[in-house]
Amino acid sequence: MVIMCDKPLKSEDYENYFQSFSPLQLSSFQKWAVKAIVDKDNVLVTAHTGSGKTLPAEFAIQYFTQKNKKVIYASPIKALSNQKLYDFRRKFPNISFGILTGDCKDNPDADVLIMTTEILRNTLWAIPTAALVDDTPTNDTPRPPEQQSELPFKMDFANDLAAVIFDEVHYINDVERGSVWEQAILLLPPQVQLIMLSATLDKPEGFASWIEKEKNKQAIEKGLPIKQMYLASTYERAVPLTHYMWLSMPSKTFKRAKDTAIEKNLPALHNIPIVIAESNGTYNEKNYQRVQNVLNFMSNNDIHCKRQYVLDELLRYLNKNEMLPAICFIFSRKQVEQTAKEISFSLFEANSPLPGLVEHECRHILSNKLPNYKEYIELPEYKEIVQLLQKGIAIHHAGIMPVLREMVELLFEKGFVKLLCATETFAVGINMPTKTVMFTGLTKFNGSTMRQLYPHEYTQMAGRAGRRGLDTIGHVIHCSNLFEIPLNTDYKNMLTGAPQTLTSKFKVSFHLLLNILATTSDRNVVNKFVEQSLLASDIKKEIAYYEQVQEDLEIQLILKREILDTCKTPLCVMTDYNHIITLLPSTTNSAKRKLRTDMTYIEAANKTLEADLKKFANYNEIVEKLERNKKNKKNSAGYIYFCVDQIEKILSISGFINIDHKLSDKGRIASQLQEVHPLVFADMYTMTDGFAALSTIDIVSLFSCYTSVSVSDDIKTHNPNTFKLELNDMAKDMFTMLERYYSMELSEEVDTGSLYDIHFDLMNYVIHWCNATNEAECKAVITIVKVEKNIFLGEFIKAILKINNIAKEFEKVCEVMNNMTLLEKLKEIPSLTLKYVVANQSLYI
Repeated sequence: MVIMCDKPLKSEDYENYFQSFSPLQLSSFQKWAVKAIVDKDNVLVTAHTGSGKTLPAEFAIQYFTQKNKKVIYASPIKALSNQKLYDFRRKFPNISFGILTGDCKDNPDADVLIMTTEILRNTLWAIPTAALVDDTPTNDTPRPPEQQSELPFKMDFANDLAAVIFDEVHYINDVERGSVWEQAILLLPPQVQLIMLSATLDKPEGFASWIEKEKNKQAIEKGLPIKQMYLASTYERAVPLTHYMWLSMPSKTFKRAKDTAIEKNLPALHNIPIVIAESNGTYNEKNYQRVQNVLNFMSNNDIHCKRQYVLDELLRYLNKNEMLPAICFIFSRKQVEQTAKEISFSLFEANSPLPGLVEHECRHILSNKLPNYKEYIELPEYKEIVQLLQKGIAIHHAGIMPVLREMVELLFEKGFVKLLCATETFAVGINMPTKTVMFTGLTKFNGSTMRQLYPHEYTQMAGRAGRRGLDTIGHVIHCSNLFEIPLNTDYKNMLTGAPQTLTSKFKVSFHLLLNILATTSDRNVVNKFVEQSLLASDIKKEIAYYEQVQEDLEIQLILKREILDTCKTPLCVMTDYNHIITLLPSTTNSAKRKLRTDMTYIEAANKTLEADLKKFANYNEIVEKLERNKKNKKNSAGYIYFCVDQIEKILSISGFINIDHKLSDKGRIASQLQEVHPLVFADMYTMTDGFAALSTIDIVSLFSCYTSVSVSDDIKTHNPNTFKLELNDMAKDMFTMLERYYSMELSEEVDTGSLYDIHFDLMNYVIHWCNATNEAECKAVITIVKVEKNIFLGEFIKAILKINNIAKEFEKVCEVMNNMTLLEKLKEIPSLTLKYVVANQSLYI
């Protein structure tokens, strides 16, 4: 049973551990987490940003490494992994740290390995998977030798690994990636301690209970001690937040308002923070209405404010009232850059030496880590960032190349940044708190349309305000001039609504079946694994709900039957009468006359017919509800098995598994592929004899189709148009195959979570990139990609790194299939693509 840590910990047995943090006084939830770690149990820590939830993780790292055990720190994104490595190495110089993110690999034999959750999950699938899901107590059932490939790191998970720290574990709620967290948690040996750090959650005990139940079932099956699950939560913020609206009104507003009812209200609302939600969570509806009235007045009088005017006025106020530094969240990369450039004055104090030191500090940061730093300082992107930094302003979004993003983060930490304009990705985990958070809008694009921020999304970003130990309050300001403010109820819900509830995003995917069937042909192992998922747990709750509904309906049915028995009209007559009513609309006129005659006869013979029909209808309504409920219950109970059956059917008819559930050669290829659609690329490999007709550069071009870049429809490349017909045909074939498998998923009524988005926008550009032999030619390619496709340099780098990651996976395929010809081509890809500033460099490593 989950231990709820909602009372102070009174035991003195752990005081020596608590004293090791002196002079810091631990919060109650931190003490409980430390106790769980020492007692060899699992713990889920839920807390607001900046409340100290990282402390248990840091304790675990020190505690276990002192015992000569290893720790894995799993994070949701590569940028956070890099920063954690940097922070931990500075804080614990006597402990060895390494990193594995797919893009970066450093010191993989370290005592503490920081990695993305995908790397952890993929590695766990590559080691003896069957032993982790069947009833055997051994941990030495490897994949067949012909299916083995080199792992990204080597570790004896069962004996050397003490704990895995899952940072930002609420990512299990992520639609696209949540399944990865579930799989990683289930695949870890049950003796490994789980230390999970999360933002505040609604009803986290359900999630905690699922982990405790499934991991203890695994432990019992293997004859190992069970672990208790501690839920250590705090809903108090270390630094309380106050939320404000902000109105800047041009002089025209006051002129138009003269001698109107609204005139007297304007001075109290102009260029001053207006509280919309107190630090105790109280929502101020009166202030909402006051601001809404002014905005309506301005709109009705055609009075508009430029963004530059609003932000200049707000920043002058923040500067004057010592409310900087600030982060301004903007939900568009392009608008981030435009907004930063619009600020018309420097945010540094008049006599500050910092503007004159900025460029020197940037050069120092880069030159200290990068031997090719001069290539970076010649970039237009670098020069633009330096110009902004000289005014105390910086930008941060995924389109900026990683090295320059990291440079901005380091400068922020050093106090060179007064205002950071950033997209939402900055709020994920990266430890850069500030005094004030600003919003220029409260809606975001969800892939198809604009929608309002969910409460947990808003809270994640707003939570960056308020620096623990430095500020007594954090300020969150909404630039109400710059967007249409939400309806009152929606606004209140966003500001004060409940945290997110964790629900399973587990997918029965092609990867899942291929990875399990790579180690066993026993279908029961597949079923057993999916039965452990949080999805299965959610389904059990759903079934329990249907059972309760069925019980209630059956009681209602008995009551309705008793009432029905009082009817004077026979049931068969009422049934016939209802049948006539259903026939009337679709019969001929002559037939209708006869039916109406029959109805008249029934009505004349049964004086209570009308009242009895209502009772009959009420009875039938309950019968229909019962049937629907039984059907829903049956569908829920069989859902995950249905998914397994349908996906196995697709794999079977497509030639990935044999009749005895063993992987075919094509299945072995697909089981190695995570970065791309496994079935499509395994098909491509087989059909083309391992891409035999393609050169190395052609392969790079083909792989580019499966990278993620944002290109607007008006400049999109809709058909492959390289100078090589075979390559164009192969890219078209790939598109056709993707459509085929997508159609199969639809027809079989399953959702495997596979990505079906490809593009042809980079095919020619990466060919030119591979052929670039000097700095000038590299610059030319980068420039033309930006001009013609509006692709940020950071996006282009990300695409090139993805191509290299795909190539690494196909190197494993070559090892499994003994294809030395393709392997030689793939080995050439890094030297052709990773050059100039397009590389996997990091200032944190």
